Amino acid sequence: MDRRGMKRWATYAAALGLAMLGYVARLGLQPVFGANHAYTAFYPVVLVSAYAFGAGPAILAALVSATLGYWCFAAPAHAVKLDADSLTSLGFFAVTSSSAIYLIHGLARAVAATREAQARAETLAKAHAALFGELNERVTNHLQLVAALLQLQARDEPDAAARKALGEAAARTMLISKTHRSIAGEGGELLDFDAFARQLLEATLSARANPPLRVEFEQGGLWLSSEQATSVAIVLLECLNARLASEDPGVMRIGLRADRGIGSLRIIEIERPLDPIAPRGASLIDAMVEQLRGRFSSRNAAEGRVSELTFPLEGGHGQRRALEATLH
Repeated sequence: MDRRGMKRWATYAAALGLAMLGYVARLGLQPVFGANHAYTAFYPVVLVSAYAFGAGPAILAALVSATLGYWCFAAPAHAVKLDADSLTSLGFFAVTSSSAIYLIHGLARAVAATREAQARAETLAKAHAALFGELNERVTNHLQLVAALLQLQARDEPDAAARKALGEAAARTMLISKTHRSIAGEGGELLDFDAFARQLLEATLSARANPPLRVEFEQGGLWLSSEQATSVAIVLLECLNARLASEDPGVMRIGLRADRGIGSLRIIEIERPLDPIAPRGASLIDAMVEQLRGRFSSRNAAEGRVSELTFPLEGGHGQRRALEATLH
């Protein structure tokens, strides 16, 4: 017999045990009730059986209780009784028990159906919430991509008025992206930006036919919300584009750190003197720095051009160890 069958028979055994318990209780009350109230102690037995075990065990409990009450406690005891009083009491117990079993079993089924419907609704709601969150994330990322494309177009636009208009459009698109993300809400999960940056730069260099640029990551680590990760990634790509625009790309050393609620992206470009990165007009770096509420600086130092982005971390942050590695 399988577990389900054993459990079913256990409910019948439990209902029978309740009927015996009712018999013992009624037997103990015999000095008080005498020949009256032959079935009173058995009503709780039927009600509990119907609620706890279901219709089948409750019917068994009602039949056993009716038999015990009729044979043992209705006067005269231990004899067949066909008088109107005995049959009326027995019939009333049968009708009352049947009604209670029907109502309680129906209510139990309704509650079970409601629970199943609620579980299905919760599962469906979670699935829809996940899809909605993914859709919001994609819309936000696409808006940021549109802003980047507008800025790239503005940089190559010879007409000053058109360049200014494209720059303003890029900045406003970034503002719309930020507003959309704020309204849609964040999931609260943080992104390992160290790993994300490695994959991003590797894909970018591969898409550009692997130019002679060596990218190294310093020991450190940075965890960011998806919004901040997108903004920092765009700043990193702008610095990468500035480096690739030079005749000798050389080496870029990238450091990512979090300290006392402040995140930092530090890029050191060595081997060849370069002019500091100085964005002009409504640059994409300026838009990202404004979105991050941070600061960006670029200067020449003994080790090379040093560009640094600092910004306050949002939604918590973490730091982990990362071994120095070379991408390309």
